[in-house]
Amino acid sequence: MLFAITEYNIYKYPAEINPSEEFCIEGYFLFPKFYRIDSSLPAEIEINKDVKIFEKYRILAREICLLPTEILGESNTYTISFTYLSNPPLDIFQKQIEVTTHEYPKIEEIQIEENVNIDQVLEYELTYESSLLEYYIFSDEKSVQCEKESLLLKCSIGELNLNYEDTYELQLVSIYEGKVVKILDTRIVNTLSSLKIESSNIPSNGIFQSTSIQELQLSLNKEIESSFRTEITDESGNEISHTSSLNTNTLSISPSQQFLQNTKYFLRIYEIKALDGSRPEGGEFLIEFSIDDGPSIKSTNLKTGFSSTGDIVLTFNQDISGSQDIKRYIKLNSSTDYNFSIKGKQVTLKPNANLITCANQRVDISKGIISTTGLISSKGSSYTFKTKCERVARIGTSVQGRGIFASYFGNGSKKILLFGAMHGSEANTRTTMSKLIAELEVNSSRIPEDKTVIVVTTFNPDGIANRSRFNANGVDLNRNFNSSNWTQGTYFKENFYPTGGGQYPFSEPESIAIRDLVIRENPYISISFHSAAAYVVPSNTSRSVELGILYAQLSGYKYIAPGTQGAFTYDITGTFEGWAGQNGYNAMVIELASAYNDEFSRNRNAIWKMIEQ
Repeated sequence: MLFAITEYNIYKYPAEINPSEEFCIEGYFLFPKFYRIDSSLPAEIEINKDVKIFEKYRILAREICLLPTEILGESNTYTISFTYLSNPPLDIFQKQIEVTTHEYPKIEEIQIEENVNIDQVLEYELTYESSLLEYYIFSDEKSVQCEKESLLLKCSIGELNLNYEDTYELQLVSIYEGKVVKILDTRIVNTLSSLKIESSNIPSNGIFQSTSIQELQLSLNKEIESSFRTEITDESGNEISHTSSLNTNTLSISPSQQFLQNTKYFLRIYEIKALDGSRPEGGEFLIEFSIDDGPSIKSTNLKTGFSSTGDIVLTFNQDISGSQDIKRYIKLNSSTDYNFSIKGKQVTLKPNANLITCANQRVDISKGIISTTGLISSKGSSYTFKTKCERVARIGTSVQGRGIFASYFGNGSKKILLFGAMHGSEANTRTTMSKLIAELEVNSSRIPEDKTVIVVTTFNPDGIANRSRFNANGVDLNRNFNSSNWTQGTYFKENFYPTGGGQYPFSEPESIAIRDLVIRENPYISISFHSAAAYVVPSNTSRSVELGILYAQLSGYKYIAPGTQGAFTYDITGTFEGWAGQNGYNAMVIELASAYNDEFSRNRNAIWKMIEQ
């Protein structure tokens, strides 16, 4: 402060002022209302410590104070003029003083850790207080206002919504009327990891299979303070009494009462904090678990096409007690007798007699089955399945001893034969026939009562195994049939094979197997699948032609009339359909459009139409 004894009796005023704080000029101001005060700084003027007579007339003031109405520039000098009896304006009645502003507030040296919690309160100390300034912490485009307690700033970074285990730049700034006045601090901080549960004895699906739980144990990733609280409630909000204990980072909760079957529970751990100050994401742990409802079926081996001699395996979601009579709870076709065995979660039923083939079957499971932990099933269930309709017969053997098998569906006197893989290089036709077998198994009821469907998936098993068009003797089986144009030498595309037709018609065991099957079963149509010309080629019988035209219409393949010249670029001799037609059997060749795809979906409707004829 400067002291001055002047003719106007100003004797004390500050040489330096804060840019936003009130300051006062002391002196003896006689009849203060006759003073005119001019200032280059924006301020409100107040006359204090005055003396009045008759409680009304102010005759003397000891202090004139100026309160800046806006923040002043830092390190600026301002002039204040006092004029007494301004009319007439005499120099003797004028006085000027100058004041200089401090720099804006700064922060004192602080100690803030490089690693912080996402909800931590950072504290800063100002060099002096400024009522017009506000203070904010910024991170990217987010900010939070700090609280002022005299010279102390408390800045909670929780409102910045920082992520755990991340790096941020924090800036502390002073602000006046929405504009940054000064950057007070810039620092890089790393946020600590959250408090997490690393492991627990609660099952991964949260389902206990016992009503008696001795202890819930949670291992955390950090040591925690002992001020946490725990609560267990059921789905209706009822509290479960319990005790809890802490051993460094392991929390143990011991229920003092049994839980209820088929009930959901909630374990809440709140007011929990690690020794480093971190908390769980969301501020607390909420763990849901439940007690199972007793044994229930998880899976079975029951399916369409179930073997009539097979064992039925029921897999439960819990281990099944072996001390109970399962026959009290599980019925097979209501009265079919069986033996049973229990191993862990599986109950196996062994029927005492073969199940009826190609018939619907039923397993009924009633409530009451007991698990090894004492839970009792409160719900029943039922399963229907169909025993296998397919009847498999060995119709021959290949050159290398591989079996050739025919699958039978239906029991009618009118028979249809379909087969694939006469050429081993056309394995996609075997897949077509395998999918047909699956289709017939699922939809066996669609087969007319007077029909039997015979499917041979693989006519040339050696060719499939050897990835060869020919059988193991080097014979093209579709050139080995005793048609009128059989020759020993055959063509395939531009290649000639001197013995491709065999040493003589039906010299090969595979062609004999198909011949004998046709003679024995006398099918009303035989369909051979090949690839890949996208043709339908019937044998030279009126019924074959009729069905061939219909098949082409339904499948979209090109119809080729029997005997058409140039349909293939090479001579075709000794074929199955040639032999069949000349011996009064209806037959047709289906050439798939692809050499790789089975095209079953393209052929499905056409095949069913052939079956339903």
